[in-house]
Amino acid sequence: MLRTASDTSSDSQSTLGPKRVLVVDADLTYLGTIASELQTDGYDVVQATSGEQAIELLAVQPVDCVLLDLMMPGLDGLETCRRVKHAPNLRDTPLILMTVREGREVMLEAFGAGADDFISKGLGSDVVAARVKAQIRRKRFGDEHRAVRERLLRSETEATEARAARQLAEARAALAEQLARSNFELAGANRELAAANRELEAFSYSVSHDLRAPLRSIRSFTQMLEEDVGSTLDEESRGHLTRVIAATARMSDLIDALLELSRISRVALTRTPTDLGPIASAVVEELRGRDRTRTVEVTIAPRLDASVDPRLARALFDNLIGNAWKFTAQVAAPTIEIGVVETGGERAFFIRDNGAGFDMALAKNLFTPFHRLHGAEFAGTGVGLANVRRIVERHGGRVWAQSKLGAGATFYFTLPGH
Repeated sequence: MLRTASDTSSDSQSTLGPKRVLVVDADLTYLGTIASELQTDGYDVVQATSGEQAIELLAVQPVDCVLLDLMMPGLDGLETCRRVKHAPNLRDTPLILMTVREGREVMLEAFGAGADDFISKGLGSDVVAARVKAQIRRKRFGDEHRAVRERLLRSETEATEARAARQLAEARAALAEQLARSNFELAGANRELAAANRELEAFSYSVSHDLRAPLRSIRSFTQMLEEDVGSTLDEESRGHLTRVIAATARMSDLIDALLELSRISRVALTRTPTDLGPIASAVVEELRGRDRTRTVEVTIAPRLDASVDPRLARALFDNLIGNAWKFTAQVAAPTIEIGVVETGGERAFFIRDNGAGFDMALAKNLFTPFHRLHGAEFAGTGVGLANVRRIVERHGGRVWAQSKLGAGATFYFTLPGH
């Protein structure tokens, strides 16, 4: 194999200095004749008497053209040509094969080995020198053409890079302008949102104060009336008083539910890694304390880990477990299960009961405020599930339910970010 020549030797091939030609021939007489002819034409001639010697010289001494005899002992001209043309640093060097043999087959062998030209020794040394000159000129033209192409390509690349840089700068400027405009619009939206929140707080105060006061008066005076003259009234009149008191109590519950719905929408969200199990247990214990006459089997799975706002998580379980507790009131052996499952590649928490259930055909408005699927046999305002949806959506999750009338219900919700 050929050794790689040092790049620093490329100065010898400068177009400003004499061209160097390597002549390889085992015939010393012919070698001297060709060398003399080339030196007369101003070439710097390097001589070798074998293919092996030529390979060694080319490894350390680049040349502008190789003149190679086809018939040599040892490494012949064809194999020497192949090795030269397979060397990356030599393959572009013009190579002319010389031979005393004639015929089409010899010429095809020479070109098949990679030779750039083929010449018969019988044509004379002057013709050989002319062919060398032609090959060196062809190589120079090729080098100049390649240099021009490289300059053009470099110019096109620089122009493309400049154009891309200009377009990038314009795009960045446009994005910066858009970002500034978006920030300005966002600041305005934030101011409007803050104003809306202040108005909502004022409204909530008005609901809490202005509506509760007359409602308390109605209820108080009705109760006083019942205590003072209730015994003198007939059954129908006492029924009227009872309905008034019940209506004021329901109205008070609706006001509380409305305020809770507003509060959940406005409260700041602070997420922390939380085990939901203890929160669920606290809700269950509170429900047991309110109604000690009931025996409900409650199962809570371990490690209900989630990233949540603990206050909103408590409100979430207050509503969902409270509903399960309420709708199992008429079941002989009520059970409530709280756990987590994998569904659709995400963790979904669930509260399952074996209570009254509901018809899924009526469930499209299940989470709509003040929409109820059951009648007066189960107390409620229709706001609890609306609160559940708002809490879950504020955490970036979703909530849904599966049920069958008379066969219980299961509520699922996700809390992304665990």
